[in-house]
Amino acid sequence: MIRPLSAALRSIFGGFRSVRGKLTVVMVLTTAAALLPMTLALLHRDLNNYRQSLAADLNTEAGILAQLTGPAIAFDDQRVAERSLAALTAKPAVLSAALYSANGDLYARYVRAGARQPPLQLQMPVVATQLSSGRMEVTQNVLQNGEYLGVIYLSATYDAWGHVRAYTGILGLMLVLSMAVALTFAAGLGRSITGPVEALAAVANDIVTRRDTSLRAPATPLEEFALVVRAFNSVLDETEARTRELQELNLALRQSEKLYRAIGESLNYGVWVCDAIGRNIYASDSFLRLVGITQEQCSGIGWGELLHPDDVAATIAAWQECVDTGSSWYREHRFLGADKRYHPVLAQGVPIRDEEGSITGWAGINLDISRIKETEDALREADRRKDDFLATLAHELRNPLAPIRHAAKLLGRKGLEEAQAQTARDIISRQVARMALLLDDLLEVSRITRGRLDLRKERVLLSTLVKAAIETSKPLLDAKQHEFTIRMPLTPLELDVDSLRISQALSNLLTNAAKYTDPGGRIALDIQHSATEIAFTVTDSGIGLPAAVLPTIFEMFSQVDSAIDRSEGGLGIGLALVKGLVVLHGGTVEAASAGLGKGSTFTMRIPCGAIREAAVEPVAREPVMTDQGPTGKILVVDDNRDAAGSLAMVLTSSGHSVLTANSGEQALQIGAQEHPDAIVLDIGMPGMNGYEVARRIRQHVWGKSVFLVALTGWGQKEDIERAITAGFDFHMTKPADPERIEQLLAQFLDSSARGTPVRET
Repeated sequence: MIRPLSAALRSIFGGFRSVRGKLTVVMVLTTAAALLPMTLALLHRDLNNYRQSLAADLNTEAGILAQLTGPAIAFDDQRVAERSLAALTAKPAVLSAALYSANGDLYARYVRAGARQPPLQLQMPVVATQLSSGRMEVTQNVLQNGEYLGVIYLSATYDAWGHVRAYTGILGLMLVLSMAVALTFAAGLGRSITGPVEALAAVANDIVTRRDTSLRAPATPLEEFALVVRAFNSVLDETEARTRELQELNLALRQSEKLYRAIGESLNYGVWVCDAIGRNIYASDSFLRLVGITQEQCSGIGWGELLHPDDVAATIAAWQECVDTGSSWYREHRFLGADKRYHPVLAQGVPIRDEEGSITGWAGINLDISRIKETEDALREADRRKDDFLATLAHELRNPLAPIRHAAKLLGRKGLEEAQAQTARDIISRQVARMALLLDDLLEVSRITRGRLDLRKERVLLSTLVKAAIETSKPLLDAKQHEFTIRMPLTPLELDVDSLRISQALSNLLTNAAKYTDPGGRIALDIQHSATEIAFTVTDSGIGLPAAVLPTIFEMFSQVDSAIDRSEGGLGIGLALVKGLVVLHGGTVEAASAGLGKGSTFTMRIPCGAIREAAVEPVAREPVMTDQGPTGKILVVDDNRDAAGSLAMVLTSSGHSVLTANSGEQALQIGAQEHPDAIVLDIGMPGMNGYEVARRIRQHVWGKSVFLVALTGWGQKEDIERAITAGFDFHMTKPADPERIEQLLAQFLDSSARGTPVRET
């Protein structure tokens, strides 16, 4: 049976010595020789690509993990470190990962199920990539701001034999198919081989010169060369397939680049990269959009031209020093944005080094720190307002303490008349009530701030509520002789509110208007209601408000004028209390002013759900409107009449001839007429304060020798220095001891000459 088969094959392919046979052998060997080296070369290249790609991916992952886990190991946050490593679950090739501390101890790890555990100890910090037992291992140092914190370790599957087996199978199948095709077509060879050889050579030449792998050799009827042509075209097909794979790989790499670029852009103002000489070669689009320049402009040190003028020299010098020394970069500076505003930016970065340790560039990030800066400014402003409040509180508490102390001193004298004793008791009662009111306001605001204030709503006539508010503020309105008018709805209304709180809020608005309106000014209360709300509008012709303070006028401790210019300015909580009470009722309050000196308007609105018509009459409209003794002549000046009167009684009982004045202008008039020996002068008076009065007194002949004593609630070091500079001989802080005042006056009047001014210690 073997012989007939051999004969049949010889008849098909010819004998070994025949051209057909030789061509058959040549075609088979050529095909094998052509396919095998190319396949091995492709296999070698693919293995290299596979190893390099895996190494690059692992090193990139290690670099990212080093950045992510650096803060965690720096702040000893093991949970964050393990959470960062656990993100490798999405990387099937990664078998295990570990984070080691600076001394080589295992700090955190991640191990895929069934994988080998990472080592518990690293002997030294290393940066390496190595292959071991079907695995690829990568280690990188964890650095933060140039400080070595530890090592990141990754282990991944490296299946080289899998690639080899796959290519071996492909090679075997290709050879078998090629042999089959070659033998099949060899049977039909019989024609001249010159034409097919030339055609094959022409195609090969075109491929080499034009680098077009889509070209193919034409088919030939010659049996001996048909297989060669097919094998040649098959190799080209394989090459083209590999080319497509490489193109797809490049596409994936570009997509990966886009991913990392997107991660960088997710940071405020993104990332940046500089070359070894410090020239910027990449800046994120978010930063370029912020400053409105191109990458080319930024690379030409254009970013330096956009720095704040105060930051340019120091920043450029610091960056040059960073480049010269190879240190890390960390600096805050301000960039002029495309919106023409300066934006605070924190830039930080680290040098990039090659395997020899040479710096190849820098990479870092730009962080938007505008919110941090705004918070710092807000904290500084809050601290300043706190200091102002404490100083004002001390002043407001000292003012009533002074007349109380004087009255107490007066009550302690023997032979005091009943009228004087009653006056002293009345003074103490009024001033204690004033102190209680200050403390009540503080407690009210505190309750509102902590949400501890409960409203006690009830049905109350609008007219009753308004009358109570006017009665509270009427003494101040009358004292300053304001022209006060009120306009109310003709229809009687009932409100479902906490009458005490709303009356208190309205009274605060009226009192505030009276405080900051000069005597004889105009104040109007206009009450209107609609289908949705009732509005209380208080308008005055007072000092007005600058536009800058309107957004914060209702905040705690907010004051426009310093309390030194208006002693009745209070603690700066009245308007905050108004807002808190109105908001608790679901309402709003707002302020408006045309500017300083042009008056103000305050409007509080209560929702309509609290209003209904009442069968009562509306509230009626009505306009709310010193003896020479044996020791010397003393002028007491204080806008607080109780304070001035009580001190005058104490000094009069000691034998002094005492005059009183309640304003700076009145003090100058009396002084010019009476030529007193000494003047006890308050500082915080409305209109002309004590400093200005002292300076004007010293300008007159009669005032050059007068003994000036500052008696004030302002007692800080700078206040004392300011008083001495203004011309005072002595500074006393309220509440001053009346005996101490008497001693000072007696010492002055008994002395023939005064020395240098004395300060209170």
